[in-house]
Amino acid sequence: MISDAGFLTFTLTHEFMNRSILLLSNAYPDFPSSYRGRFIKNMAEALQNAGYAVSVVTPKIYRQSPRMEDDEGINVFRFPFGAGNKLLIEHEKIPYVRMILYFITGCLTTTYVILKHRCNLIHVHWAIPTGLIGVLISALLGRPLVVTVHGSDFAMANGRSSLLRKLFVLVCQRANHVTVVSEGMRKGMEDMGIDRKKMTVSPMGVDERFFAVGLKKRSEDGRGRCIVLSNRNLEPLYNVVHLIRAIPAALKEEPETTFLIAGEGKERARLENEAVRLNLTSHIQFLGRLPHEEMPEVLARTDVYVSTSLSDGTSVSLLEAMAAGVLPVVTDIPANREWIREGENGFLVVPDDEVGLARKIVAAIRETDFFLPARKANRELVAKKARVSHTITDLLSMYEGLAV
Repeated sequence: MISDAGFLTFTLTHEFMNRSILLLSNAYPDFPSSYRGRFIKNMAEALQNAGYAVSVVTPKIYRQSPRMEDDEGINVFRFPFGAGNKLLIEHEKIPYVRMILYFITGCLTTTYVILKHRCNLIHVHWAIPTGLIGVLISALLGRPLVVTVHGSDFAMANGRSSLLRKLFVLVCQRANHVTVVSEGMRKGMEDMGIDRKKMTVSPMGVDERFFAVGLKKRSEDGRGRCIVLSNRNLEPLYNVVHLIRAIPAALKEEPETTFLIAGEGKERARLENEAVRLNLTSHIQFLGRLPHEEMPEVLARTDVYVSTSLSDGTSVSLLEAMAAGVLPVVTDIPANREWIREGENGFLVVPDDEVGLARKIVAAIRETDFFLPARKANRELVAKKARVSHTITDLLSMYEGLAV
């Protein structure tokens, strides 16, 4: 429950009770332990607390996921498209038939939910592919359309496919408003011809449990065994093998360090084999997929957070780690530079520089005089720019401007 007094005053003053909104998203938790799209659920819960009736439409990926469910008052509808327990991006060849089914069943389900629950605004997460569904249904039913662009869809638009770029631009141009998760992303989209005036920068919010961890975190004076965490998906984009290969050099300098690898993905077997090859099994733990509810507890015992991602929007995992008082060592990419100032509140490392990554991890462990003020600065920065109550307040103000 959001307790920020100003936020509650805002919502009551503007009489947002009995409003109905549709969140159309590529991802939403598939089952209780699922981490996919957890931040979408956080948003849905915050909107619900602000007086909205919230419905979610999302693809049905896994057989065990229910087609329809009442998720603590949030109406969730999953449309089938023959996913075969795989995300579209996980198929080795382009799954044209599944993509066609995705669009057809997604459109039908979205139309049904809007009419059944009288949703008066569509908020799409990821311009591709769900944004295409949002554009069509918005036009057919005359509902305002908000699109939130994340890292993966922006990266696809900047890839080699001119078709994906054209579809991405089409979705953003047809939307009434576009939110992006980083300033660098807004600039890149401006360069694509998307009107800056219709875009706002709004990172996905961090909930209060992570700030509570940061406030309670123990003093680092005289700490013993250091714990380093990576919790990105075990997919090629996140380049976790780079961290595995940097660990031996870090252990030469700090042999009492333990490395935790939380997450799942098609690279897990490869990463575990690499850890065996490098004789790291006594220093590294593969935790698998952790329920999001457990992440504050994991961060509470973590000292250093590492992300080796090759590309990203504003990473919610990074913001959660910063709020929880964990010192970041992350790749030197535009989205991370918006949050991390080298040597001031964390460390930046060139992608694929294993020696540099090991050196920065060691620095993060050793420079305890730097650690305490950096931790405080990070918590305050995230609280100012990405606390969930603040981001939702801005979102509600934007909804009001669209006359929801």
